[in-house]
Amino acid sequence: MAKSASIDSAREHTPPIVELRVKAEPDQLSVLRAVAAAIALQHDFDLDTVADVKLAVDEAATRLIMNSPADSTLKCCFQATPPLLKISLSAPSSDAAQIGQPRSFGWHVLNSLTDSVSVSTDNDANGTVTTIDLSIAESSAAR
Repeated sequence: MAKSASIDSAREHTPPIVELRVKAEPDQLSVLRAVAAAIALQHDFDLDTVADVKLAVDEAATRLIMNSPADSTLKCCFQATPPLLKISLSAPSSDAAQIGQPRSFGWHVLNSLTDSVSVSTDNDANGTVTTIDLSIAESSAAR
C-alpha cells in the first residue's frame, strides 16, 4: 500500500508527506523514533535536532498511546520543508483532556524540544480522535 507523493508534490509544489500507521502500543515507539530520525537525517538536520525530533515523537506518541483504547491505530505524518520538520500524530483517545495537560512534565518536555506544539480533538462516528502537531526547526537545540 505504498504511495509515492513525490510526483504529486512536484505538480503541486508542496513537499511530500510521509505517513506511517502503527498499532497504538508502546512496542511501536522504536519504529516511530527510527522513521523520525531517518527523515530528519535525510533532510540534513544536525544531530542535536535529530535527537530532539526522536524524543519529541516518542513523548507525543506515548501520550497518545497511553490514552488510546485497545486495538487502536496511531497515525504519524512527517513533512520536511527545511529548515522545518512538521510532525502530526493522531489516535483515538478515551480521555483527550489528559493528553494536553499543560502542567505535566511530558508537556514541558514537548514545549522545550519543539518550536511549536498543539493538541486538537475531533469527534467522528468512531469516537474522539486526538492530534498532536509539532514543528521543529533545524538547530532548535540551540534554544
